Amino acid sequence: MFKSIQDPIWGPIMVTPEFLNIIDTPEFQRLHWIGQLGLCHMVFPGATHTRFQHSLGTMHIAEQMGEKLGSSHKKELMASALLHDVGHFPFSHSFEEYFEDNFNIDHESVSREIIMGKRGSGQITDALVNAGINPESVCSILSKSGEFPLEESIVSGPIDADEIDYLARDSYFTGVNLLPFDFRRIVSVLMKRDGIIYIENKGIPAIESLLISRFLMYKSVYFHKTVRIIQKMISRAVDLAHPGAESVQMNDGQFFDLVGNGAGESIVERVSRRDLVKLVAQHEISDNSQLNSLNELISSEFPDVYTDVVPPFSFLDDDRVKNRIMVKIGSTFTDIRDLSPLLKSLYDSFNMRKVLIYADQRKTNDISRVIEEFFSS
Repeated sequence: MFKSIQDPIWGPIMVTPEFLNIIDTPEFQRLHWIGQLGLCHMVFPGATHTRFQHSLGTMHIAEQMGEKLGSSHKKELMASALLHDVGHFPFSHSFEEYFEDNFNIDHESVSREIIMGKRGSGQITDALVNAGINPESVCSILSKSGEFPLEESIVSGPIDADEIDYLARDSYFTGVNLLPFDFRRIVSVLMKRDGIIYIENKGIPAIESLLISRFLMYKSVYFHKTVRIIQKMISRAVDLAHPGAESVQMNDGQFFDLVGNGAGESIVERVSRRDLVKLVAQHEISDNSQLNSLNELISSEFPDVYTDVVPPFSFLDDDRVKNRIMVKIGSTFTDIRDLSPLLKSLYDSFNMRKVLIYADQRKTNDISRVIEEFFSS
């Protein structure tokens, strides 16, 4: 017997009672109150969708990919896809750096602790066991241990269920309508060998459409200037309020109230009134050491100024950008970037980054002068 959950992106998602038992746990229900795009709704008012919706969608896509590729661990695959974000911090990725720097944790490790019953109520662990699913196997897939290579790639790999869902979902709810890809066509061109997912030459246009969509979403939504400004301002408020480790499993509203009533109250009030700092200067930047030197200079001369790098230096990492998609031509495998000039140019653009300086507009001339002197020296 199945329960049908109506999804605005994929239509009816059929869920069995054993997976409903996982969904009905307190830790998973918390995802109803964790925004998928953090603070993006302050720029894109429709972007109020949640990690709960995304997790269901990821499970749905993973199931279809698993069927196409012949996964022999279907339940473990679906549970991993469903629970991959169960440990997400408040406001999703917005303050991940704060929790990593102050408490040495990331949302992936928190998810695994919840799955193993080491954090939270332990009900997810019990629900998995009752469904005949080994929680350790789920954690193995999520940590990419190599024990389940196919399932690991389906959940988090160069072409994965996580990204297919969030790109489609984020585009829909932000209203940008930038997606040219057809996920059914993408799934149809996937193949596997020794647990590794690849495509044949004829599948390149389908994958190009997915990766172009990713690029457009980063440019138009995830790296939107005003979204970045709001995130930088609230991040400063979080640093001032310094919420403790217990805030890791708060929802968005609880966390925002905590920060807004702490030492960062004035900044939160500014953002709430949409009294935002502005982009006052920008310049191309080459590496982190140059950024650190610039930050020292600016902080010594200008209080209440924010620096940002877009794309962040973390996007130099192949795993983060997910660009190692292999194409089979005859008996050989070739990186898709070597076969698609379009994709190569898009990836190269991620290595062209700028430092952006946000401040009150009256400081524009002084900051611009300092920036030009710094980069000309």
